[in-house]
Amino acid sequence: MRYIRVFPIIIGLSILFGLAFSGLAVAPAFTSSITVPSVGLVAYTPSELKGRHIYTREGCVYCHSQQVRSVKADENLASTFGISKSGDYYYDRPHLLGTARQGPDLSNEGQIWRREIGAPARDYLIGHFKNPRDYNPMSIMPSFNYLSEQELSDLTDYIQSLGAWKSPVESSS
Repeated sequence: MRYIRVFPIIIGLSILFGLAFSGLAVAPAFTSSITVPSVGLVAYTPSELKGRHIYTREGCVYCHSQQVRSVKADENLASTFGISKSGDYYYDRPHLLGTARQGPDLSNEGQIWRREIGAPARDYLIGHFKNPRDYNPMSIMPSFNYLSEQELSDLTDYIQSLGAWKSPVESSS
């Protein structure tokens, strides 16, 4: 007799859990911000896809994030490039957002290299991958000098594609 009263509670909680799950996990997958790429975003080239694979294989995601968050630590990035949106990752499978940063955020590296350094950026990045301490003596980044020239080139293509399509946020002053 006591179990008869518990059964409706279990059913009610199951229905409540199902509704909450649908609202938090299923419904957002059908919003346009996820199902439509951000304006200007283009699919990766074959070389960039190979570089992305190298980035994943070598574990770069463990130290570098690819998302500008709305937190104090990302204030400068957010004021320059805006906060990351889901549509920014439309072509990313799997997503490589990262959760902790030991090194800099890479979500806008392509835009930064194009704007600040230009063509020499390619040589700089390849040199940095081969021996990071040549460019920053305190760097904890491992050397990737064992990668082939083609792999270094593909990895550079991928890094230079990150955020290259974005327009800097206009300052409101």
